Amino acid sequence: MAGVLKTSKSNIFRFAKSIGYKGYPDLQNELQNKIKQKISLVKVLKNTKEREKGTNIYSTIFEIDGQNLKETKEANSFEKIDRVVQAIIGARRVGFVGFRSSRAIAYLLFFYVGRVRKKCELLDSTLGNLTHQLINYGPKDLLVGVSFPRYGHQTVEILKYGKKIGCQIISITDNPISPAGQISDIVLIAGNRSLTYFNSFTSAVALVNCLVAGVSLKNRQSLKILKTFDEIDQEWDYFYAASPGAIVKPKSSF
Repeated sequence: MAGVLKTSKSNIFRFAKSIGYKGYPDLQNELQNKIKQKISLVKVLKNTKEREKGTNIYSTIFEIDGQNLKETKEANSFEKIDRVVQAIIGARRVGFVGFRSSRAIAYLLFFYVGRVRKKCELLDSTLGNLTHQLINYGPKDLLVGVSFPRYGHQTVEILKYGKKIGCQIISITDNPISPAGQISDIVLIAGNRSLTYFNSFTSAVALVNCLVAGVSLKNRQSLKILKTFDEIDQEWDYFYAASPGAIVKPKSSF
């Protein structure tokens, strides 16, 4: 690259650092990943089948996820994770958004955080009520977006709208210059490399675990709110009874 641009290698390294990378190798990896995103998923799977023929794919997956977790821990300081925890606790209302495969992570975070703080919701466009939800948001509120390749257009547009109306924006994504990362006030990075065409969400779930633990332990109202949830669950007989084979129906239906 230095030769093509007719500059020094040190200038290339300084440039990489100036735009947020630890060094040139990180920039190189990012460019490689961008190219991979333009390749069809069918071609990626076909190439992986040929490359991994005869290898122990399950062992490889554990190795990749181990590296993902290591890189995720290095990419997110505990101070930054705690800033997100405090933002979730302090916001008037928290909306969680993610679509396609990223929706599973957004739902998991919404479900557990919503057990220990009030006014949490999963933003949903499937029933056509997304605008009914967004109209309630403003400067004292928080939007948390989950966005991994291939980045969902709708997630980014919702975060942009939130930014426009003064919401604080937090994203869980694969790099700080992803479409969601670029418009976020705080970005949590999760390693997502996998053996084939899909994103690995092992590291994203680890970040969810950190955030849920932080909110549960640091929110003064968490015990009271969780107790209320538990009382409702008990009243409705939400779960199976202790005796094997017993099926319990809710006392109330809505």
